Amino acid sequence: MFLEKILRIIAGLFVGAYVARYLGPSRYGLLNYAISLVTLLSVVGDLGMESILVRELIRHEDKRQRILGTAFALKLCAGLLVFICLIVLAQVTTADPLTKKMIYIIAGGTVFETLRVIEYFFQSKVWSKYLVWSQIAALATVSLCRIALVQREASLEWFAVTYSLDFMIVAIGSVIFFVKSGHRFSDWKFDLPIARNLLIDVWPLIFASVAVSVYMKIDQVMVKWMLGDEANGYYGVAVRLSEMWNFIPVAISASLFPAIVSSKNASETLYMNRLQWLYDLMVFISVSIAIPMTFLSGFAVKIIFGEDFVPAGNLTSIYIWSSVFVFVGVANSKWIFTENLQKFRMYSYVVAALINILLNLVLIPKLGLVGGAIATLIAYAYAYYFSLLLRKKTRPAFLQFSRALNLWSLPGRLIKGFSTFNKTD
Repeated sequence: MFLEKILRIIAGLFVGAYVARYLGPSRYGLLNYAISLVTLLSVVGDLGMESILVRELIRHEDKRQRILGTAFALKLCAGLLVFICLIVLAQVTTADPLTKKMIYIIAGGTVFETLRVIEYFFQSKVWSKYLVWSQIAALATVSLCRIALVQREASLEWFAVTYSLDFMIVAIGSVIFFVKSGHRFSDWKFDLPIARNLLIDVWPLIFASVAVSVYMKIDQVMVKWMLGDEANGYYGVAVRLSEMWNFIPVAISASLFPAIVSSKNASETLYMNRLQWLYDLMVFISVSIAIPMTFLSGFAVKIIFGEDFVPAGNLTSIYIWSSVFVFVGVANSKWIFTENLQKFRMYSYVVAALINILLNLVLIPKLGLVGGAIATLIAYAYAYYFSLLLRKKTRPAFLQFSRALNLWSLPGRLIKGFSTFNKTD
């Protein structure tokens, strides 16, 4: 899974840059807008049920066929509803036929997301390797298609087709592996009580997923609406260069958090010390990335994306600092789940989304693209840092994050704190 993420980042950066060079800022900005708009709503189609469904499949293996059949039916209904909403939204927000066509094409691909229930089944059986092979096959196929499209000087809508193709190949691969492993779709059954229970469990997660999607993607949509396609092309490059690092905290947290959680029963002090070390590590890595990117982003943009995208360099030097909050936020999210504070995080995401929208409305007209980058940076800072100050139970995490931001003593704390992972009491 880690290898697949690395391959996707490499392909996304270099094949993405190759495509961006061909399309230019304006057409690349239009493509980025269509993707962002679809992403805003597509999270609703997923119903936020990944962790819930995996949990239920593990707990109630005897009800597996009814759980899978019910989840598929719910996701299919949600996916079709999202597709209809995207068609309506495209009609309302733009009069350009090409923009509408792009949204329709990319939105059509999200219907294949209904088959992600197979992915959740694989996760419950610890068979994620099957999904990874499907994803790698999709990545290789789509990357080759995009290179071929550039070589043949294809029109813009064909690049939109490759995004739907990605969804389709992953879905087909999942189906093949599901059938080959001896399972049948005909065994799936819809169960109304299970559907009711699933919806009760996932509604806060749907709300949280929408809020996350809004505060992460709304800036790209609003830049397009307020400044046009070319500006959105520059902005999309800055986002790509800044967010390409976000797999690092996910991998590290997944590796270290079991040891952190296991220490909670042994000693609260050891538990908090290990958390502090994880936050320190996240700040150290993210700042180590942000500082050189601040000064070298212009050079990086010029080398990778070409002269036409040079204005994205200044944006990247601002946007990259959001990674500091993302890195620690990913680690803190594990703590939030351990302490059963999911509703708190949901509310913080909602407020962050509102902050991003309001600041974009104020700052983009005054500062242009820089205003959008600053608005997003502030929204991330609130979601993962300042919101922790609002509740008594989350203030210890705020203090630990604040301590991690003390860069002067950070290297010494990292060296000293590493020894906590060798302690058992």
